[in-house]
Amino acid sequence: MKKGFTLVELLGVIVILGLIAMIAIPTINSAINSSREKAYDEQINTIVDTARTYMSKNSLKLPDQTNGSRCSVSVDTLQKDGLLNADDIENPMYKKNSTEEKEKFENFNGKVVITFTNNKYKYEYVNSSSVPAC
Repeated sequence: MKKGFTLVELLGVIVILGLIAMIAIPTINSAINSSREKAYDEQINTIVDTARTYMSKNSLKLPDQTNGSRCSVSVDTLQKDGLLNADDIENPMYKKNSTEEKEKFENFNGKVVITFTNNKYKYEYVNSSSVPAC
């Protein structure tokens, strides 16, 4: 009686492991990408909320209350004012040499554009903008 596995048994195990990997890897990649998207959205929400706080402290800088008036607050300004820490807002979507807008920047360098419409202020994060500073 011989001890050990035959070549057919070993190949069978390798095939089964390959099938498991084919199923698991896309699922894991999907979960990772989904969590990166959620983290990115949370970072954007943090930046926008911080801009709201900044503007509540500096309400004289808000745009005029005429429909469509706008101004912007840069992430750099929020950091200089001590409201944001650079380490707290790293871009989870960053991929080196990517051309995708969400993946271009290692750190958030954009602006929060504040627009007055329909008798309320709307805050929106953009990566680049020509809207004047508040």
